[in-house]
Amino acid sequence: MATFLAFLTMPASSHPQSPTTLVSMGAKISNPTSGGPVLFFSDLTSGPNSSNSTGSSMKDGAIVTVWGAHLGSEENGQVSCGGVPARKVYFWGPARLDHYDKIVFQVSHLGRSGPGEITVTANGRSSNSLPFTVRAGKIYFVATSGRDFNGGSFASPWRTLIKARNSMQAGDITYVMDGVSQTSDDGEGWNAAFTLRPQWCGKSEFPRAMVAYPGATVRIGDNGGRPFSGIRTTDFSGGGGCEGNWVFAGLTFRGTSAVSLNGPSSNWRFVGNDISCPNAVGAQGGACFQTMLASNVKFYGNVVHDAGAANASALFHGVYFSTDSNHIDMGWNTVAHIHGCRGVQVHSSPLGSNYPNSGYDMFDLSIHDNLIHDTQCDGIILDTIDPSKGQISIHNNVIYTAGTGPNNPEHTGGWSCINVRGTTEKGKPGTGTVEIYNNTLYACGTFDAPPYTGANAGIFAGGDTGLSILLRDNLIYQVGTSLYPAGVPYVVIWDPIRHSLCAIRDNCARVRGSHNLFFGSGLMQTNPANIKDSINRDPAFRDLSHYDFHLSDASPAAHAGITTPEAADHDGLAVEPNSGYPIGAYAQGIHE
Repeated sequence: MATFLAFLTMPASSHPQSPTTLVSMGAKISNPTSGGPVLFFSDLTSGPNSSNSTGSSMKDGAIVTVWGAHLGSEENGQVSCGGVPARKVYFWGPARLDHYDKIVFQVSHLGRSGPGEITVTANGRSSNSLPFTVRAGKIYFVATSGRDFNGGSFASPWRTLIKARNSMQAGDITYVMDGVSQTSDDGEGWNAAFTLRPQWCGKSEFPRAMVAYPGATVRIGDNGGRPFSGIRTTDFSGGGGCEGNWVFAGLTFRGTSAVSLNGPSSNWRFVGNDISCPNAVGAQGGACFQTMLASNVKFYGNVVHDAGAANASALFHGVYFSTDSNHIDMGWNTVAHIHGCRGVQVHSSPLGSNYPNSGYDMFDLSIHDNLIHDTQCDGIILDTIDPSKGQISIHNNVIYTAGTGPNNPEHTGGWSCINVRGTTEKGKPGTGTVEIYNNTLYACGTFDAPPYTGANAGIFAGGDTGLSILLRDNLIYQVGTSLYPAGVPYVVIWDPIRHSLCAIRDNCARVRGSHNLFFGSGLMQTNPANIKDSINRDPAFRDLSHYDFHLSDASPAAHAGITTPEAADHDGLAVEPNSGYPIGAYAQGIHE
């Protein structure tokens, strides 16, 4: 037991942060049609329908990108905003960084002001809708041919991102042309290429937005170690902090910590960015993308990759939602090749005298539809959480080869695809239920030389007596290792009353579930009184050798699940209740 307690007391990084109260709801795909077009998310949710000077007039408005599936082609489709067809389509096809489709279009001046919707028709079939509000605002441009004393129009663009940052007001959008970069320290004293101070942020209804122009590659930050961060916000311990309200989309972020959002701040939207930080070493904690008291964060369609050097600290992760960062929606991202420790970490810790009211358990977190693989420690860890204050769910994710090791310098961590550690550092321990459903997990916890036992698993279920975990429709396919020749355990459960792991066939009522598929490590014998109606058969993936986890026609997982909140699978294919819910992240049907 002593060796396992070392895992429970492993260090967590600490950074300045503070709480917010805005509420955000996880993104849901409503009413998808089977095989028809499905929209997942957009970079912008509001913008003007005029003032874009890219043409001969300024009649038309913002350039918007939507991501989805089964979107067809421009020849057989149409994209509309507010019921009005797009003024222009810049791109319609496969996205560059991920396996989704995307459409880039311009909002027509004919669209009405006020709340509206983006919809797509493809081959005569209509998609679900995404919200978009037509409102006032200015549109600017930055280009390598520009000058900072220009007016910022398409014909007379600015030269630098710093000029755009200093000039934009709430509701403005800056489009950045190909080749523009900001890789050196911006001189603001925060060791960052792009610092956000209070005067460049705000609580206004509409955000500032910095967006790559269609087809452009735009870089913020550098991997050489100076500056340390690509984007960094100031915090209130430094004499005033950025309150947030920004959109960053289609950009390339680099740095030892590529993006670091401090607080208190809220209303952040990061969409379709390429984020990497391969040179974080030694005791440098943090992550490629991390928040610190920065709440109401939408993190969609980003690719976070190659995080940390080979000897990165256990305090370093791919994505890190840190102290009091509540109201988080993380969906449709790829997180891969993470050194140090976790692919995605959620952890809150007190920050000392500068932030005496910090470090409470976190809530309102949705992690869904992500692809996570090749992580040194867990794929996802949820620590210091309280779902009684706001729903916490992990669903529709595909996670494989997570928890591969080797040891990090601290010789600590956990090695699973999903780890609900569930400890508390301040305040009362969290209560309520963590919902884990419709995930496909493969080859989790294969690290065969851990510094202690009991922390290799498909799912690790920790937490205090008041925290429960509900497992439904998850597909867990495990493999054998030298440490576990018969296969790595499917589920490992911590008993907070006895302060030990639940043994085979123990009644561990805090963890319950049904209609999960377990394969590769023999029969599922953990907690049989509460994990019921399990299937123990080969799920018959389409091509396991190439990590293609779509279900073949013969898969026993295709229609054997129980009803969950999912309306669409990982690829946006509609889940058909009449034919039975799938087990895992994929429904059976036509996947492009």
